[in-house]
Amino acid sequence: MNYPSPESTPPPYGQPPYPQVPAPPPAAPQSGPPADPYAPYGAAPQYGTGQPQYGAGPQYAASQPYSAPPQQTPPGGYGAPYQQLPPPKSGTNGFAIASLIFGVMGGVLLGFIFGFVALSQIKKRNQGGKGMAVAGLALSTLWSLVICGVIGVAIIAANDDSTTGTSGTGDDTSVYSLRIGDCLNDLSTEDEIEELPVVACTEPHDGEVYAEFKLTETTFPGVDGIEKIADPRCASLLKSYAPNAVDDPGVDTYYLYPTAESWARGDRAITCIASFDPARTGKLKG
Repeated sequence: MNYPSPESTPPPYGQPPYPQVPAPPPAAPQSGPPADPYAPYGAAPQYGTGQPQYGAGPQYAASQPYSAPPQQTPPGGYGAPYQQLPPPKSGTNGFAIASLIFGVMGGVLLGFIFGFVALSQIKKRNQGGKGMAVAGLALSTLWSLVICGVIGVAIIAANDDSTTGTSGTGDDTSVYSLRIGDCLNDLSTEDEIEELPVVACTEPHDGEVYAEFKLTETTFPGVDGIEKIADPRCASLLKSYAPNAVDDPGVDTYYLYPTAESWARGDRAITCIASFDPARTGKLKG
């Protein structure tokens, strides 16, 4: 009994036989476009190229162009960071030296000028000498105070020793223009006195002005009321002006006071005068 061979057996259900495709040789290259030679190693092929994917391999970043390694900040605790030192001083300022010299010598004006100029230049030019400039200004200030004090003392002494009658002419002066220290002549007991001759205190004179004060009453107190106020007040002021004159029998108190008419014009002044009998020379004070 003969059996038909497999090749001659017709396929079931009337289908045509399945064609046999020979397998490609092992060394045959894969179909599709050639791989990109610059693609990073291990990158998966693009979708649709037909190449089989065998799973994602290890990923490696694309190579970067060579560059210097980044600078690393040293960890803390290894000492203070480097600090740039200030530039050295470029010499001593000449104006500072000049300010100190004039400050010592008493050249107040130049000491101030050179001192301020030096402080301005030292900061801009990075120079030394700031201490000398400050010392020059301080000494100039001290000299200024001393000079002002001497001038003030001289003015006060001149006022104490000067009189309006230093010329010795004996010109009459209004009683409203008398000053403390004036030496007078011709003191009288008249009810109203408008002028008195002022003379030099080095000449014989009858009196010396030593004090002045003003009445505070709102209405004219009358002659008796003024005497009650002026007598003790002038005596007390004489003791302050010349203590030795209080016990001098040749010295008495004399004063000028406002009248009713001058009171109405605003006169409130009491002028205390030391009267001498006999006349004397020199000032009562000192």
